[in-house]
Amino acid sequence: MTSKRWTKESIAEEIRQLAEQGVDLSYSSVVIHHLPLMRAAMRYYGSWREAVRAAGIDYDQVRKYRSWNRQRIIERIRELYERGEDLSWRNVSTHLDPQLAAAATKPKHFGSWRKAIEAAGIDYEEIRRYHYWDEETIIQRVRELYEQGVPLNAKHVEEIDIPLITAARRRFESWDKALQAAGIDHKKVVGRRSSRRQTDELDRQEAGDNHSDNNN
Repeated sequence: MTSKRWTKESIAEEIRQLAEQGVDLSYSSVVIHHLPLMRAAMRYYGSWREAVRAAGIDYDQVRKYRSWNRQRIIERIRELYERGEDLSWRNVSTHLDPQLAAAATKPKHFGSWRKAIEAAGIDYEEIRRYHYWDEETIIQRVRELYEQGVPLNAKHVEEIDIPLITAARRRFESWDKALQAAGIDHKKVVGRRSSRRQTDELDRQEAGDNHSDNNN
């Protein structure tokens, strides 16, 4: 079975069809029941909110966070994190989502913003260090990963740092353009990946040869 080829238009049309069917379009529900659509929306629009808006639907009507509990707070934090948003306390409480900030810090929920962030499985120190994804921060992070020898193909970066690649696509239109802005040739990224595979294969062969020698 071949995977569906998404475009901005097909994503918006899919969202409209789901809305007409009365499907729950909240972030948490779509992640569970329509994950390919969510991934495509994040890739092409940068956030679920923007994809829903592009479909001509009022995002506030589909949000399910008016009645807060610990799970919904965590889901909302994860949503914002995966969009590459600035999750610093000041930004969330004054600009991004004041209702989320107020709910998270209530004693019956988490009592502090830091505890809420950590409950969502996010390193609070990372939030402090990369709290705002502007172009300069993205470029710095890309160069750090490159210097560390981390494979920078899009699939791998999506697995290890989705906020980075989401923000990069939003700021630079594509991951390849973000690499170019960081002074990294996309071909070198692919070449490094191939070289690493070859090295791993040589290591496996050498290990196999050594094992054979020991048995003789």
